[in-house]
Amino acid sequence: MRYRFRNFVIGLLFAATAAPVQAQELSGKIGLELNHVQPTQDGGCRLSVIAKNGLERPMSQLGLEMVAFNSEGLVDQFLRLDFSRISAGKTKVLQFDLSGKACDSISRLHINDVLNCVPPSITDVYCPDLLELKNRTSIQFGD
Repeated sequence: MRYRFRNFVIGLLFAATAAPVQAQELSGKIGLELNHVQPTQDGGCRLSVIAKNGLERPMSQLGLEMVAFNSEGLVDQFLRLDFSRISAGKTKVLQFDLSGKACDSISRLHINDVLNCVPPSITDVYCPDLLELKNRTSIQFGD
């Protein structure tokens, strides 16, 4: 009886470890909002970006590669924004200053790429596809 039980337990353990690994499914979106722009004392522009993790899992880091365009529509500056850990369903706000760039000299803020929205073990997700964009400013935001 003891050996049958032991063999049964070993069989269960073997079956559990031999089961095929299922792909992790991802649902939800990452909300990004260009919320506010304001001039700084040094003549620059302070921008506020809100990120909301609408995924069903935390993000350890969310990286945004962005490009600022001047008032003539020309590429002016490349930016990298990094949000630290954002728990599932939570919101983070990030402010950053563009020194020497007046707010009215920025026509567009383009999202070039989104990085680290999922862990490296999830390989079939293209982070930019998960974005839901909002804008409350006069600067064009997104594509």
